[in-house]
Parts: sequence; C-alpha cells; structure tokens
Amino acid sequence: MKALERIFLYSALAILFFYVFLVDGNVESKVAIQEEIRARSIVIVNDAGQEVVKLLSNDENNGVVIIYNKDGTPVVKMIASESGGMMGVSNKDGNPVALMGASESGGEMSVKSNKGGKAVAFMTVNKDDGVIAVFNKNSEVIGHLP
Repeated sequence: MKALERIFLYSALAILFFYVFLVDGNVESKVAIQEEIRARSIVIVNDAGQEVVKLLSNDENNGVVIIYNKDGTPVVKMIASESGGMMGVSNKDGNPVALMGASESGGEMSVKSNKGGKAVAFMTVNKDDGVIAVFNKNSEVIGHLP
C-alpha cells in the first residue's frame, strides 16, 4: 500500500472513529426525554387532520377526554369532578346510550335507548343500599331489585 493510500485510509478511519464515538454520542446525549408534557389541551388527529381524541380541562378545571368517530361525532366522553367521575358512550349520531358515574354518595349506571334517549336499565348504589331497575318503552318500571 502506498503512503498516500495509507494516509487517506487512516484519516478516514480516524474521522469515522471520531464521529461514531464522540460526535454521535454527544448528539444523543443532548436529546431531551420529556418526562412530562404540560398543556391546556392536547388534540390527536388522524392522517386527514380530523380530531380523533381530545384531552382538556373544562370550566371547573376538571379533566376531560373526548373520543370522536370518523364522522367527527363525539362518541365517548370521560369527565372528572370533585365528587367522582362520569363516562358516557354515545351512538354514531352522538345520542347517549350508556352512562356511568360516581359521586360522593355512590355510583350509578344507566343504559338508554337509541331512539328517545330514555333509560331502559338503571343501577345505582349508595352507602346504605342499591337498586336495579328495568323500564319499558313508556319509561315504566317493569322489574327492580329491591
């Protein structure tokens, strides 16, 4: 190997060594890993730029999560409050069909019909007892415990 070729080869190896072990390591060490993200709201969008998930705080400074379907209709809402939380699931038109919530006294869950939004089944519990009720299309109780 000629002297000029050796100088070129050793110079290229030295530069490569410098880059791999010194420069590249410094670049990676300067990348900050976010342990926490703070924002008033975060919106996740799909490839078309349409909102699919939204994280925010409401007027009472409680947390809210909203999930949208492909038509942009909110179909899931989760809300925190001082006394507990609430989650609602809606149909494709945005009408609530299932609700679940917690309060200071207990919790409740209801299933609503798609048409009128009236409850067809309801369950609640508090510190003393619980109730399960089923309703007909006229909102009359057709069965309950206790």
